Amino acid sequence: MIPETLIQQIATANDIVDVISGYFPLKRAGTVYKALCPFHRERTPSFTVNPARQTFKCFGCDAGGTVFRFVELYENVNFPEAARRLAGRRGIPFQEAPLTPEENARQHLHKRLRSLHADVAEAYHRNLLRAPVAEHARAYLKGRGISIDVARSWKLGYAPEAWDFVAQTGRKLGYTDHELIESGLVTIKEDEGGSRSRSPHFYDRFRDRLMFPICNDTGEVIAFSGRVLSAEAFGGKYVNSPETPIYKKGKTLFGLHKSKRPLIDAESAIICEGQIDLISAFESGVTNITAPLGTAFTVFQASILKRYVREVVLCFDSDTAGIKAAERSLPALLDAGLAVRFAEMPEGHDPDSFIREQGPEAFRQRVAEARDFFEFLADRLADHADFRTPKGKMVATHRMAELVALITDPVMREAVVRS
Repeated sequence: MIPETLIQQIATANDIVDVISGYFPLKRAGTVYKALCPFHRERTPSFTVNPARQTFKCFGCDAGGTVFRFVELYENVNFPEAARRLAGRRGIPFQEAPLTPEENARQHLHKRLRSLHADVAEAYHRNLLRAPVAEHARAYLKGRGISIDVARSWKLGYAPEAWDFVAQTGRKLGYTDHELIESGLVTIKEDEGGSRSRSPHFYDRFRDRLMFPICNDTGEVIAFSGRVLSAEAFGGKYVNSPETPIYKKGKTLFGLHKSKRPLIDAESAIICEGQIDLISAFESGVTNITAPLGTAFTVFQASILKRYVREVVLCFDSDTAGIKAAERSLPALLDAGLAVRFAEMPEGHDPDSFIREQGPEAFRQRVAEARDFFEFLADRLADHADFRTPKGKMVATHRMAELVALITDPVMREAVVRS
């Protein structure tokens, strides 16, 4: 239960015109403000905001209410979450019941870790824009068709080839060693015997990498993904933040803070595998797109998507690895009641390279022509050489039956079986 006094404090601190103007522009019309309604398609403005009454009203679709109701509808959240977000916007402490000392400590740590990530993201970003040591990172982006303006929009950064950049930056800004360790941005060097030193020596997790900030759905940086820039570099092509008190990989979707509204408008989510694929598509105008931080969807990620869309279009690589990744995502997506289609990319292409070569309209066409995943998989199995043998047919039939059994919606299951 949220105390009524807290609700009133939040309402008083959040002028409805200021809040809504943060989402899209309003135009003054006498004593009120007007705009095209964000909740239905229209050509002439019928969405009205009344600053005197602190209410909004659409005379086209009849949506209306207070600032809380607007955030509920626009962000697709319930009232407590809308109140929490509005409280955070004005720095108002939000609690539905008195916190225990442990809860207070946890809340304080979360706040400090979000602040640390924001500061490190800013430092990485300054490096990318101006530091001489980041010249090869800027050249890499240019080669991938990513402009400096796009880099600014996504706050891309560069982690220098240094062992203590984050530790030095964090300490200068007043963060403790405990906060640096909990952030996952630094790693503790172990003694030769395999134990941690009493006076730990830190080294940066990310070194000489192009940095992609990972944000929560309100746009706060909570983790990073770093792409290698040197073919001789140690480690994989991408290194990601470990799970921390503020970041859970299976509960986060890359780019969602930017694509929430387009997802709702389209009622469909394009799912790609990589950050550059997503950024390339988004900046070319294909904005109803997001990506898991890993190739397979979790139940939690699928439930997040279900709040916004009715279907997903998987845009993974069309090779064997991509198909297997799509299959691994099916259980969670189907359990959430989402329809699943598969958009095939030409051999040797991912969404980024395809958009750069063929253009965004060709990519949209591929997505529009995406087939039901079960239809796509059935054709793929039928094209396999083993399908011509009785054993091959039996294996393919069993595989399809296993996947169809994952569909929890009886109507959807019946439609797939009949198709």
